[in-house]
This record gives sequence, structure tokens and C-alpha cells, in this order.
Amino acid sequence: MEQIAKKLQKELKKDLEKVVVKAIGEINMVRSYLKKQEDKRKMNDEIKEAKNALNLASPTLEKAVKGQFGKKLTTVLEKQKENLDHF
Repeated sequence: MEQIAKKLQKELKKDLEKVVVKAIGEINMVRSYLKKQEDKRKMNDEIKEAKNALNLASPTLEKAVKGQFGKKLTTVLEKQKENLDHF
């Protein structure tokens, strides 16, 4: 009778360890997902900030820098804004 109890106890312990390992794995998956979501949110915030900076700087630079270089600079800034929109 004692052997059966020990065998059942051993099986229960083994099953419990499997459940714990599975739970830890799922917790890590959720943490990873949440971190990716947070990183994505931060990236979007950074993109918005960069676009705002370009939007504020572009007209000022366009007025301050004249000639061919000014036109080229404006073109490059517009292209950068488009790149940020598609990022």
C-alpha cells in the first residue's frame, strides 16, 4: 500500500512540475508579446515626434536657405516625411 502511495505521489509531483514549466513558458510568451507591443508604441511615438520636428523645421529652413541648396533641402525633408509615413 505504501508503494502505491509513493508511486502516486511521484506521479503527482511530476505532473505538477510539468504544469509549472508550462505556466512559466506561457508567462514568458505573454511578457514577450507585451514588450513587443510597448516597443511598437514607443516607435510610433518617436516617429510622430520626428515628423513634427520635420514639419516645424521645413518651412523655417525653406525661408532661411535660398537657392538650389534650399530647394534640394526642402525636397529631402519632404522625402523624409514620406518615409516616416510609410515606416
